[in-house]
Amino acid sequence: MTCAWMNGVTVQLPRSATRIAVAALLPVLWIALFGGGQASADWINLTSAEKLPSIAEITVREDRVHLVLQLSEDSLDMMDELLSDDMRRERGIEPEPIEQRMERFARDKFQIIADGADALTATWRFSEPRARKDRSSPVNGVVHPLTRQKAPEPPDNSRVLHAEIDYFFEQRPNTLTFIPPLDDNGRAAIDMGFIVFQKGVPVIDFRKLTGPATLMINWEDPWYSAFENPSLTRHHRWPIMSFIYVEPREVRHEVMLRLQDLQDWAGVNIDGNARITEDGRSRILEAASRFFEDKNPVIIDGAPAEPATVSSDFLDLTLAGVQVIDDDRTLDPATAVLGVTLSYPVGQMPEEVTTIWQLFSDRIETVPVTSIDPVGPFPSEFGVTYPSHTWTNRLLRYEEPGVATVPVTDQRAMKLPLLTIVLAVFALNAAAFALKASKWARFMGFAAALIFATGAVATTDRFIATLPNPFSNLPGENEAQNAVRSVFENANAAFYEIKDKEFDAELSKFVAGGLAQIVSIELERANRIELPGGMTARVGDIRDVKITEIRPLDAGRGFSALAQWSAEAVGQHWGYLHLRDLDLQARVEMIEDDRVWRLAGLTDLTIEIRE
Repeated sequence: MTCAWMNGVTVQLPRSATRIAVAALLPVLWIALFGGGQASADWINLTSAEKLPSIAEITVREDRVHLVLQLSEDSLDMMDELLSDDMRRERGIEPEPIEQRMERFARDKFQIIADGADALTATWRFSEPRARKDRSSPVNGVVHPLTRQKAPEPPDNSRVLHAEIDYFFEQRPNTLTFIPPLDDNGRAAIDMGFIVFQKGVPVIDFRKLTGPATLMINWEDPWYSAFENPSLTRHHRWPIMSFIYVEPREVRHEVMLRLQDLQDWAGVNIDGNARITEDGRSRILEAASRFFEDKNPVIIDGAPAEPATVSSDFLDLTLAGVQVIDDDRTLDPATAVLGVTLSYPVGQMPEEVTTIWQLFSDRIETVPVTSIDPVGPFPSEFGVTYPSHTWTNRLLRYEEPGVATVPVTDQRAMKLPLLTIVLAVFALNAAAFALKASKWARFMGFAAALIFATGAVATTDRFIATLPNPFSNLPGENEAQNAVRSVFENANAAFYEIKDKEFDAELSKFVAGGLAQIVSIELERANRIELPGGMTARVGDIRDVKITEIRPLDAGRGFSALAQWSAEAVGQHWGYLHLRDLDLQARVEMIEDDRVWRLAGLTDLTIEIRE
């Protein structure tokens, strides 16, 4: 499938949509810049702040701020108040009462200011040496193409000082300002990454704490808490988000929302004081699917569309991306997030898709929406006064995925010029007659032989019959390799079909009759890859096909070979682009049927996801 820029959406873009566009496009730009080669990329934090030598994890609670510090060896001299008495003696520092040390720490080292005026006091909980928490990132050491700066590697020294401190307050403040140790210029004196949570909701992704940072707190709903600095945000900053995926055989509408909003809209009865069990989750997911089945109408090429399937999952918004919660953990209803997926099958890439958003409230007057097609994404938003969003097909060059038969090449057959053979036989017969005939008959015989011979020479490229070559038991390596590659490319195109009838029809073009049901099981494994977190990626970009151990099949005209190939798996769900490079290997059986190569077997399939 090929396509080219441009495409877009016809929709009014309010001023706030510009901010949405920038935030949504950053991950895609990163994938475009780094996604080639052996990349294994989900959405990732471009700052790599989680790799800084020191880390602060801050949790805002109802009566306190809980601070967890992981301090590198280099920063201990600056924050020696957190060292135990024994560690202080080892460093030649005289012990002093912890109360005095923490007073100095809260005043000069790590300050937390409530409502811009009141410095909170610090209460030491404990500190101890620990191994650094692993926060792996696929961009370690990569050079950013714009800044030319190298993304930091994890620090070499894996040991840190783990310290936990509480800052209590009597009344809930409207703002909290976090101030790390500062130098004479008012900048952070140590390299420190930080992240802030409120009621289990990450207010930001990992960022570098470069100086004072003020958090504006919404105590009723932590999704609306935010830092004054607009660069301190999280990827999924909105409590509800909409994604329209336009693909060759499917339009998919994915919605992320909080359980709290579903409860307001659908009237789902949830005990806010009790955690949600696995049975309770099933009940809620069924209610979510029923509710969204007839909400937010989708119009495809001018005709209202009905979803073929509606599914729901609880989601975990991790620092590495969105993951489906498929274990038996209990969930906090205050922070639970759902993902709802509605699938609309289409026969080909549509020309226009319009979605009408119906779910607003006093708190939710705008909803960000991103339409994603082969060259997308295109961010926008729904609003109370502009609830309609339209994606318009502006793909300049686009080729629908399709399956083609895999013909046997000329080298695998005998080509016979039938008319030439017939005329040559006539010429020989005429010549034999002339040798035995009388004078005038001999002349006529040789003349006829000459005419037939001339005709035979003139028709060597006409009336050609192609017949199996009885002397060729195996194809050449190039033909076998091309046949196998074509079959895998056909399989990739066939798996775009989401209707069973169309899928079976495409499969029959390159799979031997009667074997489709058996072969399709392994083909599906090779074309739909389950990613961590419940995501599914589609395999494409078949490359580096190698064929070894070619041998004839015991029955029929065909061959068996060991095939090795590479491919790229691409999955897009809930605004994230997942890329995985794969190495695959399988035993492949091919048979020749009516001058066409067909897949007869696929066994011993192994798939390795490159990390």
